Amino acid sequence: MTELSYLSRVQRPARYGGREINAVYKDPRAAALRAALLFPDLYEVGMSHLGLSLLYDILNQQGDIWAERAYAPAPDLEAELRRRGLPLTTLESATALQKFDLVGISLQYELSYTNLLNMLDLGGIPLLAGDRTPEDPVVIGGGPAACNPEPVAPFFDALVLGDGEEVILEIAAAVKAWKAARGSRQELWQALEEIEGVYVPAFFEPVFDESGRLREIIPRGRRQVVRKRILSDLDRISISPRPVVPYCQIVHDRVQVEIARGCSRGCRYCQAGMLYRPVRERDPAQALAWLEGALDATGYEDVSLLSLSAGDYGPLAWLLTQLMDRLSPRRVALSLPSLRADTLTPEMMDQIKRVRRTGLTLAPEAGSERLRRVINKNLTEEAIIQAAAQAFRSGWQLLKLYFMIGLPRETPEDLEAIDRLARQILQASPRGRRARLNLTLSSFIPKPHTPFQWEGMADLEECRDRLHGIKDRLRHPQMQAKWNSAAQSWLEGVFARGDRRLAPVLLAAHRRGCRLDAWSEHLRLQPWREAFQEAGVEPDFYLRARGVEEVLPWDHLDSGVSREFLAQERERAYQEVETPDCRQAGCQDCGVCDEKELVLRLQEAPPAVAAAPGPLKTRGLQPVWYRLFYSKVDEARWLSHLEMISAFYRSLRRSGLPLSFSDGFHPLPRVAFHGALPVGVESLAETLDVELAQPLSAGKIVETLNAVLPQGLRILHVQSLTRRLPPPRPQSAVYRAASPEPLFTPQAAADFLDQEEVLVTRQRPQKAEKIVNLRQLVARLEVVDPYNLQLTMRFQEKDNLKITDTLAHIFHLNADQTRDLQIIKLRST
Repeated sequence: MTELSYLSRVQRPARYGGREINAVYKDPRAAALRAALLFPDLYEVGMSHLGLSLLYDILNQQGDIWAERAYAPAPDLEAELRRRGLPLTTLESATALQKFDLVGISLQYELSYTNLLNMLDLGGIPLLAGDRTPEDPVVIGGGPAACNPEPVAPFFDALVLGDGEEVILEIAAAVKAWKAARGSRQELWQALEEIEGVYVPAFFEPVFDESGRLREIIPRGRRQVVRKRILSDLDRISISPRPVVPYCQIVHDRVQVEIARGCSRGCRYCQAGMLYRPVRERDPAQALAWLEGALDATGYEDVSLLSLSAGDYGPLAWLLTQLMDRLSPRRVALSLPSLRADTLTPEMMDQIKRVRRTGLTLAPEAGSERLRRVINKNLTEEAIIQAAAQAFRSGWQLLKLYFMIGLPRETPEDLEAIDRLARQILQASPRGRRARLNLTLSSFIPKPHTPFQWEGMADLEECRDRLHGIKDRLRHPQMQAKWNSAAQSWLEGVFARGDRRLAPVLLAAHRRGCRLDAWSEHLRLQPWREAFQEAGVEPDFYLRARGVEEVLPWDHLDSGVSREFLAQERERAYQEVETPDCRQAGCQDCGVCDEKELVLRLQEAPPAVAAAPGPLKTRGLQPVWYRLFYSKVDEARWLSHLEMISAFYRSLRRSGLPLSFSDGFHPLPRVAFHGALPVGVESLAETLDVELAQPLSAGKIVETLNAVLPQGLRILHVQSLTRRLPPPRPQSAVYRAASPEPLFTPQAAADFLDQEEVLVTRQRPQKAEKIVNLRQLVARLEVVDPYNLQLTMRFQEKDNLKITDTLAHIFHLNADQTRDLQIIKLRST
């Protein structure tokens, strides 16, 4: 990996170092097409997203394509890049984005739009598609927000509507052919337009009247309407069981497998439920085999089964039993992040809790049964309370509940019902147990391609008033409420329902420094207001109710669900009439199925499956503790202590060594880590202790672990212990330090050594400051030249100083100079 000199200047440098387990590296000279896949949010969010991981794997299965990844930089990294005049690069090869043939951008939510502009800008790519030449990358977008991409349409050469697994290779082939022919940008667009499910914004012209309303959308290409792409069978695409494993903690830090795509429950507010139709379930035997391989290749300690409604997956009971028979011996936990209350069964909970009670979430969405009928969330109060009671009886003490406010036909009584329902759920817990609830409140946004797309949305002040009103009711020692910012919901609503007149607003907001708007600590409304004013756009114009006959900005983009069905569902909402699930009640004529290729694909439990492998046979063998001596150098120096611990845990699981596990709520391999290095400091003299369930030779342990450890972590030798020992207590350590600038002067070293006492203040997080005599901690200091030195530090029982703080005090270094030092611990004695 190219050395990234700025990593010492940023927080959480492991976000940017690359070299993660299972990342793909190829010879760039052998690649006919190089693709950069961008997720316009921070690494910990983007690495949690399954879709980008799938496309990364599909592209890299092609021998002549190399797909790499890039994520939005945090503000500190952006500042460093701009200060140094450096471009944003990919993680794998540190190549600037402008050097790629194809740039694919995931559009998951509207509040990432300024991030995508920032990434293109930092990557050296012209922001507007019309400004790009044949030498610039082809910029493609896709994801759920692409169902109305009009606010960002001018920035894309093309966008994918619907599923991307098949179309991504067709796009890659078209780009390769265009490159080989040295075609114009117009010829590129024409080639992309030929692909089913690909929308080329340049070939559609929106026309507005004097009031700003959309009058018509004029097609300028061969298509009048672009219909979404649908992968009819999930099992048709082969996915490698080697997902990339990050070093830093991410939002969803676990193995994830999509057991089903689509939902036919028909919740009228839910955009995903409409966009991802029809329901397609994955073969459970394939899902089981994939997960077993993925656990071997990753070392994860958690598995998640993904679906819009996991409880509706036909063979779920079979899969849970088979899966937990395999996960339990490995001490791997299972979670189902999306469950309806009426699908949660005692048997399901019994399986989940075999290793650990993972988080359990129920989503009533509305407090009253009447409002749930309006939104077609067909859950009775009794079913919700029964599901919660069963969870409490099964040992869960904490439940998460999701509610929306501002829904169509909502009344004050419906808001009051949220508090009432939450208190009834608490009362359902067994006597003597202190159940707790975490409630999440979000403001309703009428999204495109849903029955509520014509509804109006509350403005910013009304959203705030409603949020404050309901959260003030939810005051209870066993309830904790959190909510999405009203400002974020307002901004999301504007862009979710917007048109191309918002593109200049985004450019103006980007120039004013708007970034990471989905993060409440980064959202700043004033620059946004200025951007709207500069572009001459009234944002609340987009929040108004629309007439059913009004031309909508996304009318030329076909989600598969017919406009007639959506309008009919809106009327049924007003009448509080249920629309049943087509899996049980038959086709409801939504328009997405063609009764040929596009149909419901439902699975059943297989008649038989190979028995789960039994636990490792260690009967009669005594567990043995080993002390491992290891080095932490090169890329590994950017791992924090907690990140390094996680890397070791997962490496131990991948290794296949006979591990011993801790007891309790969260079983982990029995490992004792000794000491913590500052981020950026290397070492040849670190130790940890690990207990194995049976004795092994030192050579076998060294060979096995070094085969799976991340680059920069290496076992040097192993010592067998007769029993568990306390951590080693070295008396001193020898360090070597190098500086890119001539900072080490013999005079400064001599002045320090000549003193008997040098008092410094030791900063301690959440504790009082401590005065320490630094002079007595330094046993030896030798300045080799202005760029290099060697130092021996003594260790006390307590109140030791970091090597970085020591050098900063002796040589009067500022924070940046200290961070740029290259320090290595050579040995401990």
